[in-house]
Amino acid sequence: MATKQPPLQKLHVKLLKPTIKGLDRAIERPTDLAQYRLKKSLTITGRLYVARPSQSPPKWLAFVQTGVQEHLRELLNRTNAAVLLVRHSSRVFAFTFGHGRHLLKDEFTVPDFGLKTSLNALKPDSLRSMDTFSIEDQTVHVRAQASRASAVDAFGLDIGRDILRAITGNPRADVPFGSVSGAEGTVAITSHTDFSGLASVCGTLLSLYRKRTYRDNFSWVDNISRVIDPSLLERLDSRLLEGMASDVEPRPYLAPPEPIDWHKVSWFAYTRQAEIRATDLHLNDYLRKPPRKPLSIEHLRRDKVFAFEDPDADDPSIQWPLYRCLVCELSQGDARYVLVNGTWFEIARNFATAIRRSLLAIPVADVALRPFRTLTGGRLEPEDRYNARIAGASASFVLLDKKTAKCRTTSTPIELCDILTKAKQLIHVKHRKGGSASLSHLFAQARVSSEAFVGDEGFREAMRKHLETVGPSFVPLVPKARPAASDYSVIFAILGSYTGHPGEGLPFFSQLNLVRTQEALTSMGFAASITGVLPK
Repeated sequence: MATKQPPLQKLHVKLLKPTIKGLDRAIERPTDLAQYRLKKSLTITGRLYVARPSQSPPKWLAFVQTGVQEHLRELLNRTNAAVLLVRHSSRVFAFTFGHGRHLLKDEFTVPDFGLKTSLNALKPDSLRSMDTFSIEDQTVHVRAQASRASAVDAFGLDIGRDILRAITGNPRADVPFGSVSGAEGTVAITSHTDFSGLASVCGTLLSLYRKRTYRDNFSWVDNISRVIDPSLLERLDSRLLEGMASDVEPRPYLAPPEPIDWHKVSWFAYTRQAEIRATDLHLNDYLRKPPRKPLSIEHLRRDKVFAFEDPDADDPSIQWPLYRCLVCELSQGDARYVLVNGTWFEIARNFATAIRRSLLAIPVADVALRPFRTLTGGRLEPEDRYNARIAGASASFVLLDKKTAKCRTTSTPIELCDILTKAKQLIHVKHRKGGSASLSHLFAQARVSSEAFVGDEGFREAMRKHLETVGPSFVPLVPKARPAASDYSVIFAILGSYTGHPGEGLPFFSQLNLVRTQEALTSMGFAASITGVLPK
């Protein structure tokens, strides 16, 4: 008679770091939890930790009650949390149930266990969804889902800039799981197993994590890799603290470490800053009342960022360690490092070298632009004032800053450029002090407007009407018919750039965006170049 197959279980698993000493060390407030020993007959040892369930009425109850005649009863939200710690092969695995992941201390979990295990387990053409985030002055989280099992190419991933956060797909034939999904430190699987089979599950997961076969199809994930060297981490954290105490750009900043529903968040607050109700995250708000002792990494890990959905709530809806919310970019020798989501990443040197080589190959524009001014109090001349001053000083320039028009490929009106010249130069101007997000906007704007200039007759007609008002002699430079892109050049003017190649002083991800934009413009036929503008 055939042996009955165990039921299908959905399991969420984390791997603890080998340095963990004692199971209780991995648990937040273990004395507050109920603890249960495992049966002696099992081939595994460990302990189950269970939080006391909590019950509370849903937030919408009071509102709905005002509109119905009868009294609403038995409307309670019940939350449960448990974590099972299992020892196997000299390692400790954490199986989380309900909200059990919140019972674990993050610093004791292996941060890439879920992602690397999944990449080694999945068939490369079986992917269903991918979560990524790009690192700019704003961290942009993206979730892409395919209607059927697909390869990476179907997800529109920029392998040079995007960091993979989570992946879901179908496992290879030799992987004994029904489904596999990995998100940073957590792997979620379905498996026909009973409790005694958890030893086999742990063994399979550990074997998958230790493989490097993912490099056959997902080698690009190593373009940006996690820093694990304790001494290097200590040096990077030390420089992070120095940057927080300085006003020198680029400075660390705060951003939510995971996607959130912004329309649900009413305000943010910080440890020791109960009076602050900010609609956005600002590092200076947190630093307004520093700890009595000198600020340390321990403070940053212990202090919290609180997000409140209910404007009148006393308890936050979400909270994160402040360290997880910090974003910072540092250079050390030829290496570049980025802190995001509580983890330091190193940009692969060969990747960074390739980007720098492409960057330095971008021509420096042969265009004479006057220096920008430093105003009273050390403020820098705003871009719009600089553009107007430069355009007004030359009969060969016309100002198109803020002269926008709709095109077929954008949801909002866009500019053709900031300054158009008689030499058919489309000049886009941006302050370097704006950081990666500002510069990325500049490069994206140039790419989209150049595409519209060549391919959108309605956009060109709107630009011609602007020119009839601000510079009639420039109207022929924007023809009604499709122009030849090779007759025009796109110039990026960076205010405050370095005296060497203007791109060298930019943040790494701005350099990457510049390289990609220049490649796109060149493929359209435009000549693309960059120039730096220094202060007077």
